[in-house]
Order: sequence, then C-alpha cells, then structure tokens
Amino acid sequence: MVDYTFVRKDLTKRQTVIEGVLELQSPLRIGTGKSGGFDPASVVRDTVLKDVDGVPVIPGSSWKGVFRSAGERILRNKKVTVCSGVGKDYCLNNFRKFNDFQRSISHNVEEALKIFWDYTCLNCKLFGTMSVIAAVKFLDSRALEFKLGSRSMVAISRTEGAAARGALVQVEFVEPGSKFSFKMIGNNLPNYVIGYLLTIMKSIHDGYVQIGGHKTRGFGFMKFSSLRFIDKGEKKIGDEDVKVDMGEEVKGEGDKFFEQMKPFMEAFNNAKIPYPVH
Repeated sequence: MVDYTFVRKDLTKRQTVIEGVLELQSPLRIGTGKSGGFDPASVVRDTVLKDVDGVPVIPGSSWKGVFRSAGERILRNKKVTVCSGVGKDYCLNNFRKFNDFQRSISHNVEEALKIFWDYTCLNCKLFGTMSVIAAVKFLDSRALEFKLGSRSMVAISRTEGAAARGALVQVEFVEPGSKFSFKMIGNNLPNYVIGYLLTIMKSIHDGYVQIGGHKTRGFGFMKFSSLRFIDKGEKKIGDEDVKVDMGEEVKGEGDKFFEQMKPFMEAFNNAKIPYPVH
C-alpha cells in the first residue's frame, strides 16, 4: 500500500523549519505594481513593496513563485516530469484528471489521494496546485536593516512592450548590504524533498537565481547567512524516501550550512521520483 503521508493534510508526522538571514549582493526591487498608464512627460516613481511601517518586504507568495520556477529548471535538468503550474499547465489538467479528482474529494478520500499521488509532479505536491494547498509555507521576508536608493530608467509601455519614447521612471530599490529575514515551514516532507528545497536555496546563494525585477540590470542577487534547520517528528516519510537523521537542529553560516546539509541534497540527487505516471 502506498504511503501518502507527504500529500496528506489531515495529519502531521513531521514539521521542518528552515530560517535565516538574506543579505543583498546587488539592488533588489520587489515592486508594488502599477495600474493604468503613465504620462510620458512625467517622471513616475516606481516604489518597492513595503509593510504598514514602511519597511521593505518580500512576500511569501513571491518566494513560492521563485522556488517553484527555479525548481522546475532543476527537475527538467534531471529529466523529471514537471509542470509550470501557470495557467492551465498543471498536472491534473494535463493528465485530464482534474474532474475525477474533484468528484472523489467529497466521497472517496483514498481515491482522491491516489489520483493526486499518481498524476501530479513534485512541484504540485510540494507547492500546491488547483484545489490543493502547499506542503511548504513561506513567510513574508521583512527587512531587518536596509537602505533605499533610486535611479532613473526608461519606462516600458505595457501595451507595446517596448521603451516608451521620452518616458522615464524613477525606480526605487533596496540597496546592496541590506538584510531580510527568511523562513519556510514544511509539513510531512520526505528527506529528498528537503534536499530539493535546499538545492534551490543553494542555487540562490550561489547566484544562479535572482529575486525580483530588473534582473537584466543585475538586480536580485543575495546570499544566506545565520541559517537554522529545525526538524521534529519522523526522520523518513514514505516508501521511496531514505532516512536522514541530523537531529532536531542544525545551525551554520552560508556555505558551511549547505555543506552540513549535504546528506539531504544527496537524497534528492539519488531519488528515483516515481510520479507522475506515464
């Protein structure tokens, strides 16, 4: 019988927390978004997203998007089937199982679990999909210490997708050296899935993944520090998992932390992910 613990939402056999500090290596811009057009004769101020106290934040939803898209590239490089999760490109829709899944939720939970297990990729199981919440939660990252800067840039027309003639935008950003909190909480994560998340984190730390806007201008590079791993509950989840037991807490700085966590990343590298069905 297949162990569906990883995708079950009605029990908790394991809780995993990874938290730490992010230090910006280049400017960061998580924008507030703009509605409507702009006046080509004016200099529009494009501000960074802040909380009610005026402190810059990186929303948890942004982190989930970053991790999902970065993870998609990692999984495709491993020749693992994965969907983008964007629009109609999600596994239950791609395998034409969404309606069957919806019908089974209300009258046959075991059948619903089987459909979800068999016909969804690792990203759907971990980050959630239509009608299913994620197994990992990202908290908003709030600036712990920061300095704001700004520079003038050519505005891009939303309708034409090209530089707007004569239009400048004053872009606000968080300056390099600023620090943000980071925290994610996982429920019932197998060791190879913890290794998958750590692999994504390391790709951010090593500069392969950028956060926020203006990436082509070199924005969005950051490194992790003061990292802490908390692992409570069972040390192996599911039949396809391998046991990794590093105790209930591991602490480390940047590169040293990722070196300590290699057993989890090796579990991911060596995992034979058995889903979705082909």
